[in-house]
Amino acid sequence: MKIGKDLEIVEGLPVLYVKSLSAIVCSDLHLGYEGVMADKGHFLPKANLSNIKKIISEAVRLTGASRIIVDGDIKNEFSKVHIEEFNEFSEFVNYIRKSLKIREIVLIKGNHDNFIDRYKKALDMKVYSQEALIGDFLFFHGEELPKSGAGKTLIMGHIHPAITISNSLGMREKLRCFLYGKMKDGRRVVVVPAMNYFSEGVGVNIEDPVTMAPVFNSMLDIDSMEAYCIGEGEILDFGRIEHLKNFDFQ
Repeated sequence: MKIGKDLEIVEGLPVLYVKSLSAIVCSDLHLGYEGVMADKGHFLPKANLSNIKKIISEAVRLTGASRIIVDGDIKNEFSKVHIEEFNEFSEFVNYIRKSLKIREIVLIKGNHDNFIDRYKKALDMKVYSQEALIGDFLFFHGEELPKSGAGKTLIMGHIHPAITISNSLGMREKLRCFLYGKMKDGRRVVVVPAMNYFSEGVGVNIEDPVTMAPVFNSMLDIDSMEAYCIGEGEILDFGRIEHLKNFDFQ
């Protein structure tokens, strides 16, 4: 689904394709998640990395992209690099290079990506702190406001956006979604959903946007944004967030 002359949401996947950059963009992978959770006493099936590899492989097949941009939170732990994070990080990079033949991997560091800099040379990847201007696009993770006023389009992650729907019994379900709209300064902005297998996301139609990230408070009106939800092999246009807040899905 095209959302601009240079932007396309890859059908059914939490991946954005930027044609002029020959790049697929994803965010919030949180590699090593199961290992970190196991240390806390929560045991989960090993599903995240294999699912991510499957998604990216399909996105590359559909688009022919030669570059991948991870828009923050490639790992999960805040204060250290867990052994499972390092192992999965290395496996992820090797898979992208050797199996998919991607020539360039770019990471915009998120709040979970401490200590990643020490590995960028060994793994031959570009790492930027919080934001990066690539072509006409300003990529930033989202827990900090972008410092640059450059870029015609801003692309961010961090929020893990989703739409919450419920039935007559009060049962709720979340559909991960892309958000598309404009900043208050007129620039376009896209919020990319989390790729992490275990993340349901934040229901932007029922949650207070100010609690999600400071960017929403001062630079962005979330109610005016369009929501594009990930369905079974397709993208569903849910319209503007303001119309979803009082809509009865039952």
